[in-house]
Amino acid sequence: MAYEVSMNKQGQVLGRKGQETRQRLMVATRHLLFTHALVDISAVAIAKAAGTSSASFYMYFDDVQDVLYSLAMEAGEDMAKVSRLLEEPWAAERFEEEALRLIEALNGVWSRHREVLRYRNLEADRGDPRFEELRMNTYIPFIERFAKLILAVNPAVGGRKKSDAYAEATVLQAAMERLAATDPVVMERGLGSKRINAAIARMVVQTLHSGMSEEAGGGAAPVPSARKPRVTKAKAKAAALAPDLVTEG
Repeated sequence: MAYEVSMNKQGQVLGRKGQETRQRLMVATRHLLFTHALVDISAVAIAKAAGTSSASFYMYFDDVQDVLYSLAMEAGEDMAKVSRLLEEPWAAERFEEEALRLIEALNGVWSRHREVLRYRNLEADRGDPRFEELRMNTYIPFIERFAKLILAVNPAVGGRKKSDAYAEATVLQAAMERLAATDPVVMERGLGSKRINAAIARMVVQTLHSGMSEEAGGGAAPVPSARKPRVTKAKAKAAALAPDLVTEG
């Protein structure tokens, strides 16, 4: 993994054994999150699940929140990989396929880190600056890359502004994130993840196609048909009596 800690809390350089012990503590915490309420997870419980002592726990972490912060950083690395799917141009004929790939990748990160990401968001909403920074470090690159992708096929010209693309990217990211965060069991009780994912993909495609020229693959905008003049009953009666005297109004 890219995120690594080189020293323990006592300032000692971590060797292979120390890195393994620290990782075991993190894995144990992740498992406990899926089986226990957060209030029931303590340093002692984590150390026991990792097969080490509470004294060893404090060699690597200050408290339970410190472990969760490290786990949230790992989740952020996985999320960064998802946002990189937006770096390459998408071919117009593959918009829906690429959108589904992006959605499924995001869902996969949430499946692997669901409880950790929920905790990250909870602490961010509570105003913890560390967790808020972690959240924004995943949201902002995703939105920026998404906006650039939108602008690549829908340039900011005429009445369309660059900020429009960023607003669209923000709304789509929020929808994807919120639905990815939903418990899969709850999702399947409703419309089901497959149908929901397909709906989001269609929204992405519509956003990308919006404003595209016919040559770019978006198709020409339909030309509204001319409206027929309205003929009232009085005008129809007058026309029947004196057709030469009635003009269109």
